Amino acid sequence: MLEGGKISSGQAVFLNITMIIATAMLAVPAIAAVHARQDAWLSMLLATLLALPIAWVTASLGTLFPGKTLVEYTEDILGKWPGKLLGLLYLLWFIHICSIMIREYGNFLIDVFMPETPLIVINILGAALAAYTVKNGLEVLARVNQIFLPIILISVILIFLLALPEMKLERFLPVFEAETVKIFKGAIVPWGWMGEIITFAMLIPFLAQPGQTRHTAVITIPLVGLFFTLLAVASVAVFGPVFSNMNFPVLNAARVINIANFIDRPEPIIMAIWIIGGLLKISIFYYVSVLGFAQWLNLKDYRPLVLPVGVILIALSIAVAENMLELTHFLGNVSPYELLTFELVIPLTLLLIALVRRQGGNRQ
Repeated sequence: MLEGGKISSGQAVFLNITMIIATAMLAVPAIAAVHARQDAWLSMLLATLLALPIAWVTASLGTLFPGKTLVEYTEDILGKWPGKLLGLLYLLWFIHICSIMIREYGNFLIDVFMPETPLIVINILGAALAAYTVKNGLEVLARVNQIFLPIILISVILIFLLALPEMKLERFLPVFEAETVKIFKGAIVPWGWMGEIITFAMLIPFLAQPGQTRHTAVITIPLVGLFFTLLAVASVAVFGPVFSNMNFPVLNAARVINIANFIDRPEPIIMAIWIIGGLLKISIFYYVSVLGFAQWLNLKDYRPLVLPVGVILIALSIAVAENMLELTHFLGNVSPYELLTFELVIPLTLLLIALVRRQGGNRQ
């Protein structure tokens, strides 16, 4: 077997949460607020409801084809060559998403903390650290994530708790000012991010408790949705609708903190949690990419692919956009529809075909 390790359902939930929030938590409130303004928190709630079917479909496919990943059961559902082709498309999509994350990671560090450092240097360092984690296997990745995710979540919540003196309830008024269409538009990008739960389809065979598959997938979405909603609520309370013009509201919240001149502008905390969270998310997508390619090529070990895939990721992270403005436009206007195609449309079609043909080892 390509991966001999097993993870608990709790570790899987933690991986799923990191997979979604790590790169989104700094920017997602502002992205929703571009359309919904102070009603951005409503967009988060709507995105949570819309993402639940994606989690259910992901778990259902994994249950229908026990012991197989998304790349493997596409062949069972569609036949060898159509399934191979679709599996390849998913692998290229994983690579694309991972390269974008490396680029976001590099751009954030340069724009906010290290403006003189070449982008390629940061991207290489980030990819190298992720590659080291990936080579150590899924169990190690899950254990490292299990340590750092609570620290990340607590740190972000602590930032907003420290910013409580700056919060004002009147900044939420008027409630429901945004039209329904605008609230929905504000939900599209968070919905796409939450839909990354589809990546869990590559990890389901390694659950120590396969019977927990559906619970593990479905419980992730409300937890992530609650976290995103709290971020939006806190951002509105601190800044009001003007935070829609900010790239990183969480970082801006850290900058307004000053408690008796003792705790002042704890920005290094944001830097640390973003570096750790970004590396963990990159590692997860990097892992599913090399694992999937090894399965697609019928290899016995995924580790020989870690280096070549890493080189591809670094090259794509530079080529994916000319500048941050172009990348931001892609993420806000094109990426959500690409994401939802791979996260909902295709998986739902696969599930319907599988149910019609009554395929899979565990029919429900």
